[in-house]
Amino acid sequence: MNRYLTEAAAKKRGWEVPVGILSVIMSAISVEVWIEDSPADEDPAIWLLAHIAVTGLMLWPLLAVLRRWRRRSLARRIANKLAGCGRKAIGLHEIDAVLDIKNSAAKIEDLKRLGLLQRIESDGLNLLLDGAEAAVETEAAPGPEAEPGDVIAQIRRLNDEIDDAPVSARIERIERATAGILSTLEARPERAEEARRFMSYYLPTTMKLLESYRLMEKQSFQGENILASRRSIEAVLDKLAAAAEGQQDRLFRSEALDVETDIRVLETMLAADGLTRPGEGMTAGR
Repeated sequence: MNRYLTEAAAKKRGWEVPVGILSVIMSAISVEVWIEDSPADEDPAIWLLAHIAVTGLMLWPLLAVLRRWRRRSLARRIANKLAGCGRKAIGLHEIDAVLDIKNSAAKIEDLKRLGLLQRIESDGLNLLLDGAEAAVETEAAPGPEAEPGDVIAQIRRLNDEIDDAPVSARIERIERATAGILSTLEARPERAEEARRFMSYYLPTTMKLLESYRLMEKQSFQGENILASRRSIEAVLDKLAAAAEGQQDRLFRSEALDVETDIRVLETMLAADGLTRPGEGMTAGR
């Protein structure tokens, strides 16, 4: 069984088609008997509605079977494509091209919800296969030779080469927040672990997306795949900018706690040494 298929998707259900056909026959017989015994057949309008009901009852079981068969076929097709791509993660902006299926990310989520696909997750930027988060971080992690100035210069270069103004504005937000993060880590290297995920995964992935966007924007022919990928990247850049700003603020969470603790200790010592009058305490944030 393909590892991305659940048992419900992999198991062949040969009984569904015979059951569907039997349901059609039984429905047709039941409703036709009702029509023949009913005086409503003297009214053409009621006769027509009755036969529409017959048709609906005949087709509904078969359509239900066909819908389930189509979902399982799509699940098998996606699972085979994912198993054969040889990757642990696929960017959501390129997943349609990899699977050759439109709106594939949404379809994968639907199939997971229906219990037909498994071992597939999403972090908002990539489709992660087989719990591949740790592997993705390792692959994306920048080398030890990467310097903060080089990262900012690379972001700025990409921004200069991208013409779209709204995209450029988002890149500027990412650049400012990233510069703040790098500056903080340079001054407080002991807090590197707090930004490990950002530095080893989110930032390199952002750079990769921006490089892809720059390349696609420069193409003389803006085809359907290029435009779809560009729109996907544009949509996720707002999230990336917010994530970078959130990471910048989070680095000061422990700093804020340290400041508050230092102030409280200082107030207590000043009061104990009689160096402050009652009501003159130094309160954090005042």
